[in-house]
Amino acid sequence: MAGVPALFAVIGYSQYVANAPFVSTDNAYARVAKASINARISGQVIEIAVDDNQQVRKGQILFRIDPKPFQIAVDRAEARLGTARLRIDGLKANYRQQQAELQSAKASADYDQKEFARKKALMATEFVSRAIYERAETDLKVSRQRIASIEQQIASAVAALNGNPDIAIDSHPAVREAKAQLDEALLYLSYTTVTAPDNGIVAKVDDLQVGNYVNNGAAAFALISDREIWVEANFRETQVTHMRPGQPATITLDTYPDRQFNAHVISMSPGAGADFALLPPENATGNWVKVVQRVPVRLELDEADPALPLFSGTSATVKVDTGHRLPWWHPLKSLLTAGNS
Repeated sequence: MAGVPALFAVIGYSQYVANAPFVSTDNAYARVAKASINARISGQVIEIAVDDNQQVRKGQILFRIDPKPFQIAVDRAEARLGTARLRIDGLKANYRQQQAELQSAKASADYDQKEFARKKALMATEFVSRAIYERAETDLKVSRQRIASIEQQIASAVAALNGNPDIAIDSHPAVREAKAQLDEALLYLSYTTVTAPDNGIVAKVDDLQVGNYVNNGAAAFALISDREIWVEANFRETQVTHMRPGQPATITLDTYPDRQFNAHVISMSPGAGADFALLPPENATGNWVKVVQRVPVRLELDEADPALPLFSGTSATVKVDTGHRLPWWHPLKSLLTAGNS
């Protein structure tokens, strides 16, 4: 009979050593990435294209906002762009006309210059009167003033053409600005159709109804991802001593109690959960009581089963193999330490 207690002691010791590498907690929950579906513009909802809890694909239409005000803005921007193009085309045509006038003025000035020189020579021989000479001098001055005036007009035209009379119409800053305004109006018009940013399941769609006025940036409903799924386990601080990313784990979900999922550690929080709370505990008081802290650990399934979807917020039990084996004499050390104390 003395061998029975010894047998139980050996079995208990074996179980203790075998389970030493494993740490587990039932303070764990399934998490699924959530995205807020919101409008990028403000307006009245005229159509809702999905139902609550419906599976959607990336790019699928979710709802529409009344496009009429934004279509009007597009029409106005198109008109402004057309006006800008016509104005620049007119400036270029005016520049070409002024260049032709300048050539004509220079030819006229050359003629007046020759006439003035001829009549000046004739006046010296008294073949022409002084009045004719002065008229020729006046004509030459007028021709030169006309050239100066046209050159000034050409300089103004070149400045209006951004310093380049050969600039393409659509390259002119005024046209580019009008084009940018049109692009912006078209962008806002496209925002009247709200699409799914990713694959997933839409939730709380019933919170949005046709006729509701949505504000720019305000959440309309949620999109639950069907790809980014993980489990957040809150281990005691004494359990994460030997825990590292990449270590294997098993997860049992309360939703599927008869199914065990293989997983692995992805990351560990740099601080205890209480340290990131909205109101962290204040321990600098005389009523301090030591409380074991919890460290959030993120785990991902090695292979998700589409037939067994994870529901965000549901409870789970997590067991991690830290790989840390205790030496065979570790229990004896604990007993000796307790005996000496």
